[in-house]
Amino acid sequence: MPNLMTEWWQYFPEHIDPVAFTVGYVSVRWYAICFIFGFFAAVVAVLIRSRKERTPYGQGTIWDASIAICIGILLGGRLGFALLYQRTLFLNPLSLISPIDPRTGVFSGIHGMSFFGALIGSGIALFLFIRSRRLKFMELSDILVPAVPISLFFGRIGNFLNLELPGRKTTVPWGMYLPDPLTGVWELRHPSPLYEALLEGILLSIAVSLVRRWKPTGGYVTITFLLGYAIVRFLVEFVREPDPGSLMVFGWMTIGQTLSLALFIVGGMLFCFARKSEKNMEESR
Repeated sequence: MPNLMTEWWQYFPEHIDPVAFTVGYVSVRWYAICFIFGFFAAVVAVLIRSRKERTPYGQGTIWDASIAICIGILLGGRLGFALLYQRTLFLNPLSLISPIDPRTGVFSGIHGMSFFGALIGSGIALFLFIRSRRLKFMELSDILVPAVPISLFFGRIGNFLNLELPGRKTTVPWGMYLPDPLTGVWELRHPSPLYEALLEGILLSIAVSLVRRWKPTGGYVTITFLLGYAIVRFLVEFVREPDPGSLMVFGWMTIGQTLSLALFIVGGMLFCFARKSEKNMEESR
């Protein structure tokens, strides 16, 4: 029985069809469904929590901010992917946003997103939105951030169903047979998208929610997410297959780990700034 259970788990990805359904010449992938569902689930979670906690921002403001952030995620994620992993896309800028394969003229969807690009894009979008409404950045960010792990959870499940971002080769009993990104050969690998769904989604959601109860304002919720994501992403990168053609920093550190380290430093600086501001406020009372 244990062997049968192990085999069922290890060979499960071979039964996955990344395409959920097809309408005419358009194929809709599970990743797209997960992305859309994750976005709306995150927005609904924020709206419910804001109503329950009676935050200073109305439902309309939160919804508008979420739309602006979604646009920032799409643009930043796509540009980040092209800049970090596939610079040849810039040779045909239309391919960055076009779902039509320029070589075949067939609808193929848009492939390739970078979390760090999406993070920067969403941050810029939120900054521009707040500036146009004359709101407080960290105050609104602390309200929105607890929903981000929800979106990340569904996004990573989408990566798994899309049979992408496989882990490195392994012999651990919970490994799964996944296709090599370059050769397409199925090999026993770490199911890294599931690791990330657990850590970036569930674990970070718990951590951020706990901090939200302890320090609902002052930027601590946002800072917790930045530091937490940097840590879990840095660790997962040890078992995640590096992107084809990507450079290794110092011979061992992936681009994801390098950016995670940079994100951790930014989060640490924001934490020091938040603590200093809090101390100054206490001394001025």
